[in-house]
Amino acid sequence: MDTRFNQYPLPSFAKDFINHLAVTNKSKSTQVAYTYELCMFFQYLCGLMPDFPSSSSDIQLSDMARVGHRHIESYLSWSNTERANGSRALARKQTVIRSLYRYLLREEMIHKDITIKLDPININQKLPKALEPNEIADLTDALETGIGLSEGQLKYHVYTEKRDYAIVLTLIGTGLRLSELCNLDISKTNLNKGYFEILRKGNKETVIYFNEDVGQALNDYLLNERPRYVRQDVDALFLSMQGKRISKRAVQNLIAKYMTILKTLGHNTEGFSVHKMRSTFATLLLRETDNLAIVQDALGHSDPRTTRIYAKVLDEQLKQAANLIKFK
Repeated sequence: MDTRFNQYPLPSFAKDFINHLAVTNKSKSTQVAYTYELCMFFQYLCGLMPDFPSSSSDIQLSDMARVGHRHIESYLSWSNTERANGSRALARKQTVIRSLYRYLLREEMIHKDITIKLDPININQKLPKALEPNEIADLTDALETGIGLSEGQLKYHVYTEKRDYAIVLTLIGTGLRLSELCNLDISKTNLNKGYFEILRKGNKETVIYFNEDVGQALNDYLLNERPRYVRQDVDALFLSMQGKRISKRAVQNLIAKYMTILKTLGHNTEGFSVHKMRSTFATLLLRETDNLAIVQDALGHSDPRTTRIYAKVLDEQLKQAANLIKFK
């Protein structure tokens, strides 16, 4: 078992719930996050409820029968005032608690779900940032030429320019998550037909297509640069200069470096990260297809509500474009 679970003691019925998450293909990170959130909730109840066990691991279902929806609201209020949790964190806590109660009700461990009395927590969702076409053009120019790089950075640019160019084009051209990009393998890459085979959240096997520009960048990197990194027989597509699979941190640093360069060229890239490359792909794809279902499938979103945020981005951009029209 992952040692992270040992940090957060849970009642036996809650452990059953976490095991259920594993069976339903929830990721290990999700299981750990749910474990942490539930442990915090149970610890709060231990300090709040009279005659409650002093340790969360000792809580029984009979104890939970005395918990009402107002106790949950009290916990969420405490999280807001004492732990400075914002609306997004509070909504996550509420979702985890609701999921537990639904599981317990379905398994007939409890007779009613008190969480149905909880009001939903509204989240003021920020519109995701995305690169505009002119920013993408300047970014690719910087990747190819090294413009804006310091003398020390230029020394390494000579050795990694094709890899870095291929990484950025792959991110913008496919919408891959950071972990998915780092986990790409040569054996799962088909340059002739233009697709990757990847595992998405929930261990779902998926084919991700890429266009000719991405394919040419990958081919250039594979033929003319990757061989100099190889130290052993490794299947990873993108390698570090030490010949190992490239790390998430390395890709994050790469994007941060070039966002800084774009800023020096007059672009507002404050707060841009690897995930903004994914947002850029989604926004461009929606702009070209006007089809949210295609964008949802390309991004691997299980909930269409997650994808609709990009429609808001497009609406906002259309509003800004309308404001550019002058009659005098």
